[in-house]
Amino acid sequence: MYQEAYQLCRNTAAVMGFFSEELRELDRNTVQLMIDEMQTELERLKEERKEVKAEIQQYQEQLQEQTQQYQEALRRIAELEQKCL
Repeated sequence: MYQEAYQLCRNTAAVMGFFSEELRELDRNTVQLMIDEMQTELERLKEERKEVKAEIQQYQEQLQEQTQQYQEALRRIAELEQKCL
């Protein structure tokens, strides 16, 4: 075993190739991890966007209802003013 290690150390090209291959593998793993993390973040943001859209829809419906109530109140006021005249 020591003999193999000694021969390997003497052959720096083989050692560099070994480390280069390991670094390539680490790079691939790092890239895959980053892709996975980005995918998770993207899914979270999509869900958050969906919730915000639903909330906006709810506010729009409330606004529409309040606008109708306001218009009805204005109409009623106009009717009452006509009766008073």
